Amino acid sequence: MKNFRLLLITLILAVSCNSDDDICVSGEATPRLKMKFKESQNNKLLKLNKLIVGVDYGEGEKTVLSTTAVDSVLIPLRVDNNLYTDIFIQTEEKGPKSKIRINYTSESQYVSPACGFKKLYKDVSATLVTPNPVTSSEQIKTEIINENPTHLYLVF
Repeated sequence: MKNFRLLLITLILAVSCNSDDDICVSGEATPRLKMKFKESQNNKLLKLNKLIVGVDYGEGEKTVLSTTAVDSVLIPLRVDNNLYTDIFIQTEEKGPKSKIRINYTSESQYVSPACGFKKLYKDVSATLVTPNPVTSSEQIKTEIINENPTHLYLVF
């Protein structure tokens, strides 16, 4: 009888703790900014040999990505109540650095008990503060509500 009670309690705990809201499914988190790259001469998509991306999340610039042979990147924006995120782009380790300021308004959306809240970005705009190596930017989307579509093209 003692073993039966122990088995019954274990089964009840296993079933009650395995509900859908215990796991945050991918794709339900705060969406990231998707950027692709273009050539300035012919407006064709560009694959960069080297890319270093830094972001200022309020405590100075931090490198968030350093990669080779890349045609697009996903960059997390700030999740505090700030109205912009500064992104720094380099194509060489010791080369020039472009600064792009991403302005937006944000709103919080409740997802589930496991995921909590996520930020959605509205009225998104990009300003090229410091050109070289980036020569311009092309805004594609004014909302970042999921990270599948391209939001911004950087022109080199």
